[in-house]
Amino acid sequence: MLKKIYLDFDGCIVNSIAAIVSLYNEDFCYYKDYHPVNWWDVENWGFSECNCASEEYINSYFNQKRFFDRLEYMPWAKEVISILQKFYDITVVSHGYSPNLKLKEEWIRKNLPGVKFIGVNLKNHKDKSCVDMTGVAFIDDNSLNLQTCNARYKFRFGAEYEWNKDWRGKCLYNWTDVYNTFIGGGNTRS
Repeated sequence: MLKKIYLDFDGCIVNSIAAIVSLYNEDFCYYKDYHPVNWWDVENWGFSECNCASEEYINSYFNQKRFFDRLEYMPWAKEVISILQKFYDITVVSHGYSPNLKLKEEWIRKNLPGVKFIGVNLKNHKDKSCVDMTGVAFIDDNSLNLQTCNARYKFRFGAEYEWNKDWRGKCLYNWTDVYNTFIGGGNTRS
């Protein structure tokens, strides 16, 4: 019987794109070539829609406390994770550099009590295959992480983007789908 679920953080549990865009709109609103960006208009992980900032500058946001102060859950994520914890051991497996991973671990400890955390340093690993996921279900919005991991069940989360459009496996588009798959009669519990 499946006992563990591994979850990605950015783009699955929290809307990281919205937090990044919020910071960008605040920081660059007085620049000549600035135009406001909505999070739902972002199509690639390089945030090219945020035309006043370099990709490196955008990536620096992930290592700032103010990024974590702005994070909002994906709709129903917190509630469904709370229910899942009654049946499964939940672990967040997330990519980042050292400052991001430390801040992420603090955020999870504060906002998702009882959820474990495994940080995968981007400096050393381009994907999450270094984490043994034998016998678990893994939910991630990045197809590379799904393709290279050894999880028993693999699910792409959320909408289709540049970084996951090649995924041909099962998809969970929102936290209602997650609930229905793992609690409401899906076939992964056995």
